[in-house]
Amino acid sequence: MNSHPPPLHSPHLAIYPPKPQPRPDDHTTSKSKSKSKRKRNSARRCVPTLRGFRSFLYHTSFYLFILIIAVLLVASAWGIGEQAIRNSGQRNWNIFVLVAAYVALGIISILHVWSRVLSVKRILRTMPKPYIPTKQIDLPKSVAKHIATEYSRTAVIAHISQATTGQQEGWGRPGTKWEDKHFRTYILSTIPIMKQSLTPGSSSSDTSSSSPSPLSLQPLLDAASSVNDNGAIRLFVNSYAKIVERARYGRKEPSQADAEAVEKVVEVVLLTLEVKRRRERDNGRSL
Repeated sequence: MNSHPPPLHSPHLAIYPPKPQPRPDDHTTSKSKSKSKRKRNSARRCVPTLRGFRSFLYHTSFYLFILIIAVLLVASAWGIGEQAIRNSGQRNWNIFVLVAAYVALGIISILHVWSRVLSVKRILRTMPKPYIPTKQIDLPKSVAKHIATEYSRTAVIAHISQATTGQQEGWGRPGTKWEDKHFRTYILSTIPIMKQSLTPGSSSSDTSSSSPSPLSLQPLLDAASSVNDNGAIRLFVNSYAKIVERARYGRKEPSQADAEAVEKVVEVVLLTLEVKRRRERDNGRSL
């Protein structure tokens, strides 16, 4: 029998398994906890701290000093103007001097602000385009620290996600002598070397009907069988021919082991035949 409960096709069926119903006490308790937490947070915001006072001064000091200077200028102008008006003998001259002094002050202030704006723009133009203000001298300490943390986390993730042991099929692994080498191309490129070594008298332009196909490896096998060395060269050439056939017609790409095996076979065959031919020449000279 099926031990699973029937599907809920009707709202009148009982829910299986039954959902736990929250108790009223739990609901009121969670509400009271959230209210108390909000009260504590609001109380913490209202309590003045040294850090908050420093932050307030840092963000409002510029405008605060401008306001103070403006109030002092207006108050001094009011006091000097009142004294100039009361002095009836030199009233016009005093008013003229007062107005000229404040106009000069305004012109000097405007020129100073304008020169400052131009110097800041010149500095910004000399900055390199890729420069991003992320250090503590450019941003608040907390923002700069957050940016540095996220940058470090991103750098670690990028380093971990890099391919360290990956290798494309049929190609040499980076950092080895087979780097940027295609194994299939390398294996097939050794066929002319083997033919030239085993059958030095044959010509590629021989097109007689008795000659085998250019793709056939039978001439290599025949030449290896004719070498008088107890069949050692024949074994090497047989293994070489198998790898070459797989590289020619196989759907799977050759591996690095295949390329290394071909390299060793070619070196052994070339060295063996070279030594054998030297001995034959030495024997011919001695006779």
